Amino acid sequence: MVIAFVACGVIAWLFCMYTAGSIARTNGGNYSLWMAIGFLTGPVGLAFSWSYFRLTGERHRRIRYGAGKKYDMPEIIQCPNCGQSVPSAFDTCQFCHAPLHGRR
Repeated sequence: MVIAFVACGVIAWLFCMYTAGSIARTNGGNYSLWMAIGFLTGPVGLAFSWSYFRLTGERHRRIRYGAGKKYDMPEIIQCPNCGQSVPSAFDTCQFCHAPLHGRR
């Protein structure tokens, strides 16, 4: 019984660590640093990383201050020629220089 309780606690602690790191990665932060913070502080670090990146993260800042309070990041499409990810506003692929939207 004690072993199961400790195992659940360890799993929850590791979940907090990885989730804090992934929140940081999603919002432009340092993944390793926030994983260490999540590991050292557990649920407190997870709550802090969520609130910190909610207020200062790049993704949320773009939503908050974008035109009409909408997300202003470019839509990403796949190049039909080389398969690389390219913003949809581009006319040609920045990697292989193939046309993205047909002939213009």
